[in-house]
Amino acid sequence: MTEDNHSQSEDTFKILVATDIHLGYAEKNAIRGQDSFVTFEEILQLASKNKVDFLLLGGDLFHESRPSPYCINKCLELLRKYCLGDNPVQIEFLSDQSYHFQTQRHSIVNYEDPNLNVSIPVFSIHGNHDDPTGNKQISVLDVIAASGLINYFGRLNDYKMINIKPILLKKGKSKLAIYGLSHIKDERLGRLFRDKKVLMKRPQGEDWFNILVLHQNRAARGAKNYIPETCIPSFIDLVIWGHEHDCRIAPEQIEKGIYICQPGSSVATSLAAGESIKKHVGLLQVYLNSFKMIALPLKTVRPFVIDEFFLESPASENYQLAKPSDQAIEMVKQKIDEMIDAIKSQHKDESKPAPLPLIRLKVMYHNDGQMFNPIRIGMHFLSRVANPDDMIKLISMAAKEKRVKSNYDLDDEDLRQFEDVNAWATCVEDIIVKYLDTDERKKGMSILSVKGLVDSVSRFVKYEDAEVLPGLVDKQLKKTIDLITKMDPPPEVDKIQEAIEGLRDQRLRESGEIGNENQDYNNINDVINKKSASNNSKAEEDDIMQISSDEEQPSTSKGSAKKTTPARGRGSRGGRGSRGGAGRATRGKRGKSTDYSTIDSFFD
Repeated sequence: MTEDNHSQSEDTFKILVATDIHLGYAEKNAIRGQDSFVTFEEILQLASKNKVDFLLLGGDLFHESRPSPYCINKCLELLRKYCLGDNPVQIEFLSDQSYHFQTQRHSIVNYEDPNLNVSIPVFSIHGNHDDPTGNKQISVLDVIAASGLINYFGRLNDYKMINIKPILLKKGKSKLAIYGLSHIKDERLGRLFRDKKVLMKRPQGEDWFNILVLHQNRAARGAKNYIPETCIPSFIDLVIWGHEHDCRIAPEQIEKGIYICQPGSSVATSLAAGESIKKHVGLLQVYLNSFKMIALPLKTVRPFVIDEFFLESPASENYQLAKPSDQAIEMVKQKIDEMIDAIKSQHKDESKPAPLPLIRLKVMYHNDGQMFNPIRIGMHFLSRVANPDDMIKLISMAAKEKRVKSNYDLDDEDLRQFEDVNAWATCVEDIIVKYLDTDERKKGMSILSVKGLVDSVSRFVKYEDAEVLPGLVDKQLKKTIDLITKMDPPPEVDKIQEAIEGLRDQRLRESGEIGNENQDYNNINDVINKKSASNNSKAEEDDIMQISSDEEQPSTSKGSAKKTTPARGRGSRGGRGSRGGAGRATRGKRGKSTDYSTIDSFFD
């Protein structure tokens, strides 16, 4: 090493970056129970081998918010084994430790604790799986931090106004500012960004390299159920994005010159296509205002392959009319054999046996005669695959095509878009936005705007409020009639449709895209308030006291959402899936996403 290189190494941060380790995933499974722990140990070994300054984790270290005692014990054992030692830590902690670690009894960074001998510090935010829970709002990361083995930061207690102060670190001439933003419900955080209530305090001087670590939806899983990249402040140099499981470790440059690194998960928690991508962690090197990300492949990850297979069409000459089910079974078995052999051929370490692979085969069948019991086939591969119970997924081609054609009035081009709706839509609002995403169809909405329709449907789905949509239509009709009668001169009877279209075109021009959102918001809330007043009036007559919910109502405008008394009955305390903390249901639906190119269009 030359003198210049040696001098530069003393000024260069070396950071191992990982997210979504999910310790304890499937720990009761006889085959896969140790997967998350084995790969976590490999990550710690990589940190030790590369002599990193610290390990930076982007949330979901644990798979459950209340992990088993075995899981916690295993985590402590591994951290103690690899993170304690005599090697001195070469980084200086410059910011207020009592602020960053205020939830800990001893609010001090662990490598400066005189009672500990830390050689590799670990810094981590929490994700949606290991977020604070229970009466005292304790995260399992609080438990690990109390042992002194990790530094848990980025936890927020005020969700009305978010102020983030960075952890400030120094190594030689290089200075690092790390902004930690632990998981918050995406809709809530999106609203806070929109209302400019997320503030990130910048350190003095221009010679800081700024890193943002967050754990949120990056892919659009609903009109507002993700965080647009345009929300990120322009002074951020690099984002470590947790929560998404598909590995995109190479930093991607977006607008404003910001780079985003998405390490992905280190263990497959679903049989989705994104989980089958080769998994890596990153070795981040920061020197002054420049950085380099080196991808380090994880070799202990259980191999996973996903594929599709189409059975013989009844129109094919090879179709066996007498026994189509038997033919299907043989074809599927042969295909799975090929998939297993392909995985085995990639195994290079001859000193160790190849681990049992994860297999997901989507079998497309044409009629009921080709159906079979997928679990029985799974038992045939019991000793050859890790997931025999859910290895095969049967998909009916005929039913799929019939369902799509019956549900949508689509031409052939549009039909192709909606054939695989489950791959990109996670709620009915996504389908509405996608279907109406053309000028022609927007103009087909003579009275309502797309925004008004989507918000009304969203409220119906989440709160089972059956009155909001007809109430909005009724109000908009009355408003349209009022505008037409006030025209000077009033239109002739045969010109009324043209007048309505003129009002619609004016609305589209003024809004720029999908209607006057503020007016829609007011109209929807008028309907809700009218209903609430009616309910209160009825309650007074019946001498029954109505108790309002303290939970927030969905925001439907750029302003703050008005609190209203929710409808009684099922769903009135937040609706199905309103918590959004566990995140299990949304996992795995990646790929195509709704395109919102700007923060403004995201909130429209």
